Amino acid sequence: MLHRASFQVAESILHGALNIGYKLSVSRNFRPTVGVDRVKIQFLDDQRLSLAWLTPDEIPQKPIGPSNNVPSHLHLRILDSRSGQQTASYEWPCSSTGVNLAYTAAGQWLVSSDQTVTLYSSSFDKVRVLPDIRTERFPTFISPSGRTFLSHVSDSHGAWSAQLRDSATFDVLDSWTDARVAKAHFTYSDHFILAQITDPRTLYLRKGGGDWNPYSISVRDSQPPGTIGYGLVNEDTIAGFAGPTLALETAEGTELFNSTLPGAGLYLPSWSMAATSTQGERFAVILDRSRGLSNPNLDLYPLQSQDRVVVYSISKRSAIFSIKLKGISPWPTQTHEVWNVIALSPDGQLLGIVSDEGVRVYVLPPAM
Repeated sequence: MLHRASFQVAESILHGALNIGYKLSVSRNFRPTVGVDRVKIQFLDDQRLSLAWLTPDEIPQKPIGPSNNVPSHLHLRILDSRSGQQTASYEWPCSSTGVNLAYTAAGQWLVSSDQTVTLYSSSFDKVRVLPDIRTERFPTFISPSGRTFLSHVSDSHGAWSAQLRDSATFDVLDSWTDARVAKAHFTYSDHFILAQITDPRTLYLRKGGGDWNPYSISVRDSQPPGTIGYGLVNEDTIAGFAGPTLALETAEGTELFNSTLPGAGLYLPSWSMAATSTQGERFAVILDRSRGLSNPNLDLYPLQSQDRVVVYSISKRSAIFSIKLKGISPWPTQTHEVWNVIALSPDGQLLGIVSDEGVRVYVLPPAM
């Protein structure tokens, strides 16, 4: 658990603003995200990481909802992962809704904005554009390997279809129109797509080009917090979680482990806050706990607060690293927005955490 590099990108952190060339919007009327993240962190390799965030061109005077579009800019900074020095930067004009960014396996940038996906080269030259599509904002924009992404299109009659596309060529590798999964949330790899339907709770798994088949993974049902969720860890490994339980098995149904989360009262609320390594051997999750008083008679209820990051090794079938996070406090002394976002390097040896306080990078225990 050696801490090799812990650096602050900003000399000062003020009310959720990272001073790295541009500040985050601190307007209460506008809380933009890249995907689901206030700031999106990604490792490009074991030497570089990137940060991306969204700002409005003008601060709105009235509250802006998640479906309201205002002219904005997407900002990107590339940093040396050990020194924290900025090595490159870029920005794109964009909408404020449906914005996402991913670094692909080919070393290119995939940008989603206003129902258009655009591919940029490593030097930010425009390569190709795919208009009139919707991408997966939650929970997965691009596959764990960075080689594919999922798009949705509808025709003039409103009929929809989904396509799994190559992230470098935009070629369609697989497509479907099955009504059973029309309202599903998808998580996927390059060869498997998992469809989660909430009402009634149903899972379907599809291998590329094949049929949708009912699927299940052995996690105990529970009530919120900790509703059942699922995610693809790598090409053929699926995670299932509910309450204090985390299970891992292959797409063929071989159980790898089924264990209790490390700490009483902890739970994994969503796969959208997880991080995977493109080489597929490790993954990391943010665990929450409930904080504050619970008294329905006084209309007092606990808050969901991020508590720690835990990194798992698939080969060791266990957690290999854990570190505490600063989460939301139920007490009024906390006056600014608190958040944390995580990423793993491609080889799973580095953990990056970006938060309202800055950026930290940890060297993880070596693979044995």
